[in-house]
Amino acid sequence: MSSTKIINVLKDDSFQEIIDIFKATSAEEVIFVLPKSARAFKKEEQFASLREEAKTLDKSVSFLCSSLEINDLAKKYRFEVLLAHSASLGQARSPEVRKKSNPSRLTPTETSSIDVVNEIEDFYAEPATSDDSISISQPIKTEEVFTDDRRLDDIFVPEAEDQHNVKVAGAREKALFVQVNQDNKEHKIRRPTHRTVLIFLTCATVVILGAVIFITAGKARITIKPVSQPLDLSLTIFTSDDVSSTSLANMAIPGQLFNIQKTVSQDFTATGRVDVAQKARGAITVYNELSTDQPLIATTRFESADRHIFHTLTSIVVPAGKISSGKFVPGSKEVQLIADKAGSEYNVPAGPFTIPAFKEQGAAEKYQKVYGRSTAPILNGTSGQSTIVTETDLSAARQTLTTQLTANIQDELETQINGLKIINDRQIVVSNPVSTSPVDAKTATFQVNLSGSLKTVGFKESDLNALVAQYVDTQKNMTTLPDKLVLTYDKTKWDDTKNGLSFTIHVTGPSYTKIDQQKIITDLLGKNDAEMRAYLGAVTGISSAHVSLSPFWVKSIPSNKDKVQVELSY
Repeated sequence: MSSTKIINVLKDDSFQEIIDIFKATSAEEVIFVLPKSARAFKKEEQFASLREEAKTLDKSVSFLCSSLEINDLAKKYRFEVLLAHSASLGQARSPEVRKKSNPSRLTPTETSSIDVVNEIEDFYAEPATSDDSISISQPIKTEEVFTDDRRLDDIFVPEAEDQHNVKVAGAREKALFVQVNQDNKEHKIRRPTHRTVLIFLTCATVVILGAVIFITAGKARITIKPVSQPLDLSLTIFTSDDVSSTSLANMAIPGQLFNIQKTVSQDFTATGRVDVAQKARGAITVYNELSTDQPLIATTRFESADRHIFHTLTSIVVPAGKISSGKFVPGSKEVQLIADKAGSEYNVPAGPFTIPAFKEQGAAEKYQKVYGRSTAPILNGTSGQSTIVTETDLSAARQTLTTQLTANIQDELETQINGLKIINDRQIVVSNPVSTSPVDAKTATFQVNLSGSLKTVGFKESDLNALVAQYVDTQKNMTTLPDKLVLTYDKTKWDDTKNGLSFTIHVTGPSYTKIDQQKIITDLLGKNDAEMRAYLGAVTGISSAHVSLSPFWVKSIPSNKDKVQVELSY
């Protein structure tokens, strides 16, 4: 037995609305009940579109309408047309009362906009179930009726020309063929069969179910828009891990302490250039193999193996040689030398040095027995341009390292905050840079070290929003929505004495009158259209209200709280 869905089409229903209901139903057979003039079925292409949907969904479609034009179009597209008269399947009406109001914000003394409508879509949109589906059998050849326990034995199967169509006032049956004996004025009716009883019980069940739905299916949805007022607040707030809970009295919220320290180091290239003439310098050890001490005055000349002349920087006395453990050991004394002239050619390797003055004086013994020797090269002799460290080099190095240091500290902070709000993540304390070479140092490269630290407190934005909401509630007697507020932070300062962070927050956005939803539900139970308009219009703080009643036959608020829903629209 297939299920049947009856769709009552109103005069102003759109074709798309009807198609959507048709698609949504699970019934295999759908009967469209139309007024004589219906906007949904005025055009031929609408019947063509319905035919395609019916094929796709494998549904059978019938039309019950008093309009010959609609019936002709239905037949053209191979839809079944049921006979109808003016009393059949009375068209469902959907009264709708709407009152539009000025959308601007109302003061408590102004009249609110209260809309009350019946929602037909709840009636139509529910797909047929096994309980409310209607079974429509194929046309039969007898009409079975109970009449005073009398029978007409002369009812017979007539020829086709003796059959008459009888119009049926009801959306759940098709036209039936009644067999009549034209030669006998007395009619006899057969006794009801099992099939007739089954149909009767099914119809009775549907009627009872419909009555129950009619009485209990009502529901109401009330949408209220509260009156709004703009906010413009500045609040000074403190946060610390010593604060255990949100405190309106202290304007404080809980926080978590973060103390991060980092150091970065990098080599940089010196860019300064200066003209220089520098003499090579180094140290040698002077040996004395004579039996007497040998004094040497400052500026004494020493000659390297490659014949470059150097001078002593100080006067020295080289002690005489002596016998130690049976072996002769010459006396020795170290002295600093400086090149006779500037230039890199005086950068000489380690090796022997002689005193040319002894040779010039003809003192051959002293020349041979008083001499010098270096164990390291004599270097730093230059002439021309040299690379040096400048102030610009050090400043650029500091800026580069500061950027790197800030990124490192912020990356470390990001791994620790775990979703907390941080408002001073760039307030990093940076130490003075430490360079291996000072300004004007003659070097091609130099190294700089930089250290920095960040001490801050992270907090939950939900705690801050709760504090703002408490403040607005107590001071303004209004309510707020966090996602509609704009918060800007200013005057962020770390407090070492309290080991926490203080800041100023500027709050802008709307606040709303507080609405007691449960009281409104209780007060509206059972009220009709006029009563609910009067009540909602008198509630302080309501800018506008919209009441939706469903199904379409419901004219008042249900008496069951579970059937009433109040929503706030901001």
